[in-house]
Amino acid sequence: MNTEHETDTAQPLAAILGQFPPSERADGSTPPPFDIGAYLTAQRLARFKELCPAEFRKPIDRALVANPAAWDEADAWNGAHPGLWLWSHETGRGKSRMAWRQFGRGHVRHGKFTIKASGQSLCEDYFSAHMDGEPRAFYKRVLRADLLIIDDLDKAEWNERNKRTVRELFDELYAHQKAVIVTANEPIAWFADVIGPSCVRRMAEVCREIKF
Repeated sequence: MNTEHETDTAQPLAAILGQFPPSERADGSTPPPFDIGAYLTAQRLARFKELCPAEFRKPIDRALVANPAAWDEADAWNGAHPGLWLWSHETGRGKSRMAWRQFGRGHVRHGKFTIKASGQSLCEDYFSAHMDGEPRAFYKRVLRADLLIIDDLDKAEWNERNKRTVRELFDELYAHQKAVIVTANEPIAWFADVIGPSCVRRMAEVCREIKF
């Protein structure tokens, strides 16, 4: 897929077992037990650091949070369906930072396979799969993710093909009860005139709207 970021990096267990330290050191002493949980968490953290921009990895200064109530509401999300729709007309309100925070939490702590992509890139991925004669391959890939993060959905090019893609995508996300985070500069209601009221109803069922 032409996605921006994804975390499908899990190694087969056999490969992990092959990296266990020896049961005995050269001096004859026994090393401490191998902590596979800590090992996998460290791998996931390293992967997250590769993907996440440095500005979003810095410690959070709560004094600079534009809307603490919205931040806390989004931060309390349990990572399950329904997901979050984080929006504000203004930039710099913390939407992207919260999306990355949830990305790291899901992937590093819980080992979730996460896909993070812009709305436009998802539409382009669907079109590519459609032209290859395998439109279901797009949905199979997206739905395999434990967490899907869609950035700047309102900025997609709203031709008829992309409108259909987004309508179908949210129908699939609803049907499979997927965990989704959307960031946008517009509320869900804005899409009624763009894509149609039926898609807006699906969006509201898939995501809980929080104004940042």
